Amino acid sequence: MNSIGVLIPILGITCGIIAVICGYLIKSQKMKLDMMREQGGSDAANGEVMAELHRLKDRVAVLERLMTDDDRKLAGEIERLRGEDARR
Repeated sequence: MNSIGVLIPILGITCGIIAVICGYLIKSQKMKLDMMREQGGSDAANGEVMAELHRLKDRVAVLERLMTDDDRKLAGEIERLRGEDARR
């Protein structure tokens, strides 16, 4: 058998093996990409929830401060805020 007669079957088998390996790699990369997309969406939702949580904590801190302040401080702060609102 000449050398080209041996190379053709070897080339055919090699191409088949490479095609199977590449198919597997492409499939695994698509799965990783899908997982990253899903995780990215949940990260955005988590960010929104965390931002809302921080806003609510700030509001609770203000309410706690108002409830624990004595009446004179509270009245003075309300008047100061009214003055700021009137200037706007």
